[in-house]
Amino acid sequence: PPLRTFIVAAFILSMGMYYVPSSPAAKPRIEFFLKSLLMSNALVGLERSDLTGVRHYRVLPGRFPEGMKYHFDGLATVMKLEFLAGGKLNISVKPFESAAERGYATCDFFGSGTGPTNVLIPHVCFQNPGVNLLPFKDQLWLTIDTNAWGLMDPTTLETLPNKVVTSGQTLNAHPACDQKTKECFVQHPCTISPVGRQVCFSRLESVDNGNLKTEPFATATLKEQAVLQHSHSPCLTQNYLVSKLDRFVWRNPAGNNHRGLLRLMHQGESNEWMITSRPHVSDAANVTRIARSNVSFVNNHFVNCYETETGDVVVDTMATTSAYLDSYFDTTLSQPPNWTEIFKQAMRCTVPVHSGDISCQPLLPNDENLFFDYPTFNPKWKMSPESRYFYAIAGDANSLWFDRVIKVDSHRRKIVSVWQSPGTYVTEASFIPNADSEKSEDSGVLLTISYKQGDSTSHVTLLDPKDLTLKESVAVGEIVPFHAHGVSCVDGQCYSNP
Repeated sequence: PPLRTFIVAAFILSMGMYYVPSSPAAKPRIEFFLKSLLMSNALVGLERSDLTGVRHYRVLPGRFPEGMKYHFDGLATVMKLEFLAGGKLNISVKPFESAAERGYATCDFFGSGTGPTNVLIPHVCFQNPGVNLLPFKDQLWLTIDTNAWGLMDPTTLETLPNKVVTSGQTLNAHPACDQKTKECFVQHPCTISPVGRQVCFSRLESVDNGNLKTEPFATATLKEQAVLQHSHSPCLTQNYLVSKLDRFVWRNPAGNNHRGLLRLMHQGESNEWMITSRPHVSDAANVTRIARSNVSFVNNHFVNCYETETGDVVVDTMATTSAYLDSYFDTTLSQPPNWTEIFKQAMRCTVPVHSGDISCQPLLPNDENLFFDYPTFNPKWKMSPESRYFYAIAGDANSLWFDRVIKVDSHRRKIVSVWQSPGTYVTEASFIPNADSEKSEDSGVLLTISYKQGDSTSHVTLLDPKDLTLKESVAVGEIVPFHAHGVSCVDGQCYSNP
């Protein structure tokens, strides 16, 4: 495939010019970084939380073979939490059986910050979908920003051989999904070349053999060519789709000691967006265009998009810098984080659909010294302009990593609740809806997997979305690596992230 040829050839050239000798991995500042997960099953008891029937899945960088020094190159692993009757929580863990998982030493692994591990081996291990999960028509897909997604059985966690058939080299770790219409959309380059100007929006469609395919319905043209154009987290409203058009840019390999893709390039801070109508919109109101915002940044995650009465689309974004991905190397994980080097202020962007530029302003103007990401919200209120709350994990200038969960009132544009425990670090706080969630936006349960520095185990921690009071926290028996995302299934309905 062109992407592998393109990247590996460039990397071999850079290695010949700027050789970096191997060295032991630096010790991370928090033990849940670069930490392999060994557990397979556990049964624990809950005392105060009744979530009977709920299934919750997390995708983790679960195994770090010798020499792997980039946290999110950890081999993809799924943790399944099943809440059983009688206050029991069954935990199952299985790796995604990629070629790298089956035989890391016998292939040439290439990731964001790892490899090529052995250029003399012709078999390249590239697939490692360890970023997000997509429940789609009774399937459980493991997603990443490349086209190398994977599929696991949601009941047994067995790896299945299916794939996504698409024209481009990149896809979205967070497809934009509508729970009511059961549609999911992805934004990607229109051709197989890793360099180009044509960008597309497609609808995901099931194929009879269990594969997925992308069906393009909108195309636009960038002003200049983009390398590995991608969009980590596009979003949708009832009538429109919005994507921040990020891409990679070249950098001098002599200026860093990295490995993998990030030795040669890093994400570029751009200001280009794509707006298009959803396929059901009539021709008279249809739009597809490229627009530009007043600020340049990398979009890590959109929150909840909605349409205003004036016809604009409003989207809140967790903005980062071009240095964000570098923060997961062992050398940076061994030092306190430089928050302002990797994060920009979260922003509220107003997107005029048919013409004009995009205006972005600080989302929380009174909390500029708090850095947050991994936003979640009540999925029953998706696309609604009445939606008021979202949740995120956060840290301040003195934090070693995300050490609190916050509740944001997006109407008042301020933080209204915080949960924090001394020495404890958190992962994404997933929103699990309940029978009242459709009427009451903050009715449900938040689930985060937390870790207290120095402990021998992580905890499944449950919070009340209304005020972030602790409902319960139970040990899982082992340290769970820091990870990105989770999805929940309640009463037969599985909710995408976001």
